[in-house]
Amino acid sequence: MDLLKINIEGGEYELLESIVEDEYLISRIKNIQVQYHTFVKNHVERRSFINSNLEKTHTRTWNYDWVWENWKINK
Repeated sequence: MDLLKINIEGGEYELLESIVEDEYLISRIKNIQVQYHTFVKNHVERRSFINSNLEKTHTRTWNYDWVWENWKINK
């Protein structure tokens, strides 16, 4: 998959938590663009967990905190 763009009004946390823990799936996504929302409980900790795991396979190429960020696969 070339691009996964996520703007799902708080649902991004649950989706990305699942994706980053699936080695096969995360390795197939070349670019991830995500808008994190701040009204979700524990949003800071959850974003930190997701981004720490994304750093294992991807590099953040663009970031405007809490608005949009892009992650590109390390290949």
